[in-house]
Amino acid sequence: MLDSLLGPALGELRQQEDAFTLRVQAPADAHRLPVLFFIPGGGYTTGSGESRWYKSQELVRQGRIVLVTVNYRIGVLGHFGPLGDPVESSKPIRDLQAALGWVGENIAAFGGDPARITLAGDSAGAWYAYALSTDQRLSGSAAQTLLISMPRLAPLPVDTWLRHRAAVVDALGSEYALLTAPLGRLLDAQTRARARLPAFPFMPAEPTDIPQRIPRYASSAPMIHTGAALVITTAEESAGFLRSRPRNEFSAAGVERFIAQTFTDPAATTVVLDADGQEPDPYLRMVRAATLAQFRSPALEIATHAPVPVQVVRLDHRSKLEAAYAPHCFVLPFVFGDATQWRDSRMLGGAYTSESVRVTTATRRLIIEFVHKGVAERERYDPKAPHTLSLGAKGINLEPAIDALIHVREG
Repeated sequence: MLDSLLGPALGELRQQEDAFTLRVQAPADAHRLPVLFFIPGGGYTTGSGESRWYKSQELVRQGRIVLVTVNYRIGVLGHFGPLGDPVESSKPIRDLQAALGWVGENIAAFGGDPARITLAGDSAGAWYAYALSTDQRLSGSAAQTLLISMPRLAPLPVDTWLRHRAAVVDALGSEYALLTAPLGRLLDAQTRARARLPAFPFMPAEPTDIPQRIPRYASSAPMIHTGAALVITTAEESAGFLRSRPRNEFSAAGVERFIAQTFTDPAATTVVLDADGQEPDPYLRMVRAATLAQFRSPALEIATHAPVPVQVVRLDHRSKLEAAYAPHCFVLPFVFGDATQWRDSRMLGGAYTSESVRVTTATRRLIIEFVHKGVAERERYDPKAPHTLSLGAKGINLEPAIDALIHVREG
């Protein structure tokens, strides 16, 4: 879905079922260093910790950290099985629980400190990192949580999950084929079924190890069992999903309808969206409204209700790519990569600019300081006087969170 922004690196990898591995990167002299356990995203259907995007020698050396990137079951293989039981949809979370347990038991041999694991992820990976961080059975398994571009998504209702499974079965020709079909046939069925289904059709169902309460942050955030959290979003996350549509499809009336249907106080939301004094065109206005609903508000709600110190950051640096602005996943190259690893990413313009280098420096400093030290008291989110950090080429600044009182309608 996001290859037009990120580039084709995932397509370089061989697809195989024997792929559930960890990649561990550490300084040669590592000893008792903090660990960043990172879960890659990909809309619950693609993604890999083996991608060249996460070959991060500079981050590991400069940051004096151990970086673990992990693979887990996704798509049809991760969420469906021959029984038609919703518990079959929880295979990804069980993979990640097993991987986190392995790291806790074995990372010392690679120079990592099992008492200082930061549980992290991007997009769907952040969704899983949050699920693990609120699962009380895993209390003590990680010291901190890092969430990058986590979407507001609930597990699928069982009837919806069953419909999506039926579409896959129809593409395969039989339920038994979910167990016996060769990998290529399963992937072909996944592609054909997905074309007839809504966005994110392959993800966990409700009555599994992942409770329905996840996007109800007033009840899920108090369950965070790690000691601190850093939540990062971009200024225009939703551009990653909307920019493929013709710009003239967006109308002022359509944006107003979305605001009225989505937010509890549409008038206050309009004030926040127009706070810079400029009235954007309908496309950009829709991007900002959807970003506020799906990404920024969850970050602020988690920070409001978490029982631990939370730091909230917004990446304001913009891509030079037409209509991309600061899109979904735009944080990743500034954390993990360099011009070589992200050479074919259109959102970076094909090369690092001097601005990009400064953003990389500031972003890595932010991540490294969090992994080593947690949340600085002066930067801790305070619901009574809400301030968040903005991140760009000029560095990191603390500013009032004028969108902190904007709320999304439940359901």
